[in-house]
Amino acid sequence: MNVSLNSNGRQNEKARKKARLARGQGGGLISFPFMRRVRRSFPNKDCPRVVLLQGPVGSFFRRAQDHLNANGFDAWRVRFNAGDRLYSRGDKTLDFVGNVESWRVWFSEIIRENGFDAVVLFGSERLVHRVAIECAEQMGIPVMCLEEGYIRPGFVTMELGGNNWRSPIAGQLPPDEFSAPRREGPKSVPSSGSFSAMAWAALQYFTIRAIISTPGERKLFHKQKRTLLSEGFYWVKNYYRKFAHVGRNYHISERLLEHHDKRFYIVPLQVHDDTQLGRAANAWNNQKLILKTIVSFARNAPADHQLVFKIHPMERGHTRDWHFIRQVSALNDVKDRVHVLDGGSLSLLTRHSAGMITINSTSGLSAIHHGVPLAVLGQALYRHPDLAFCVERGIDLDRFWSEAFVAPEKDRHRYLSWIHHQCLAGGDFYAKEGMEAAAQSLKVKIEQALATQCAALEAPSNVLEGVFTVEKRIAEG
Repeated sequence: MNVSLNSNGRQNEKARKKARLARGQGGGLISFPFMRRVRRSFPNKDCPRVVLLQGPVGSFFRRAQDHLNANGFDAWRVRFNAGDRLYSRGDKTLDFVGNVESWRVWFSEIIRENGFDAVVLFGSERLVHRVAIECAEQMGIPVMCLEEGYIRPGFVTMELGGNNWRSPIAGQLPPDEFSAPRREGPKSVPSSGSFSAMAWAALQYFTIRAIISTPGERKLFHKQKRTLLSEGFYWVKNYYRKFAHVGRNYHISERLLEHHDKRFYIVPLQVHDDTQLGRAANAWNNQKLILKTIVSFARNAPADHQLVFKIHPMERGHTRDWHFIRQVSALNDVKDRVHVLDGGSLSLLTRHSAGMITINSTSGLSAIHHGVPLAVLGQALYRHPDLAFCVERGIDLDRFWSEAFVAPEKDRHRYLSWIHHQCLAGGDFYAKEGMEAAAQSLKVKIEQALATQCAALEAPSNVLEGVFTVEKRIAEG
């Protein structure tokens, strides 16, 4: 059954009592009143214990859990809905149903009472993950946060505590002691077929989640506003436009490269319900970005320059932004200078552009790599005045067209090398070969995090029982 909480202290106390009932009597025996009264017996811990929350769509977290259990860890998985159950297996699974507050109490009790040493999750901005990070940080337990690679393909992101604007190095420059030439970063891993595998896994995951999940499980759906019927329709549109617009995208790109080289600005639009367009966006969204950029471009950009909006590949069938772009362009008398693409190489366009404007897309790293001026409106990993033109208010954008700058090549190279070294691991979440590499990278990252934590303590604690064997294993190579 679900825990129901109101705003007063009486209901909070009720929730705490229910959570206390979840604890067994000795030996880590535990029952979960939040779903089916499942009983789990946690064995005595003789190795580091890890819990995996929601992962990328597909089987990566299942593979990662198997890999951890086969290599000196006791790895468990929390499942929130039928989609999670589709891609998990084995006895080491825990099911949760409830609202946000009951999740906070339940998760804290699980971690505290059963000696979990680390948490692994994908997408630090998901609601259940934000709560989990807060709880784990309060207890001093490291949280390994995964995301799509800041630089792709062939890399995934693995950081402690958060990603993107929540990254431990967000808004920072490399420390003085970091020397790019002497630091060897992770190696890229082949990821052929990754997008097709991801699309197929997403279709299965969201279909099963929508059809089979219980009403209680729907409360914590990630992107819960999307329905199965509408998603099916939009993805049919996506694939239709992908092939129907090939010729149109090619001719626009060809004309820009041949006749407007270094005289067009690129604006990559993001997925409309991307978690990065939440608090990290500084109140910006795609529509506001389109409106402000076109108005500012019409009034302040050089008259012989063009403006190009690039629709995200996963948003191609979901959006009508191209209609809005045309309407705003016509109102500002720049219809012939504003273009819309929903395909083609963003990296190629960026390399030949006069600059990029983005809210907080990781595409900004491409602009830094290619040495083109970059305006960033939201909170982003790379938001720093030495790297980008940082927009505080919409009116600041008016100065970008004439005051934009590019950081020195040496500084840009050093920064990107630092990102590689600190945040990335070779691998892929969807292609088979890439998943194996990413699972191995995850194991190593967890070992390093736990060894670092052990070294920082004066003496072992019950929470980190067994972790010192990991530190010894690292020392022995």
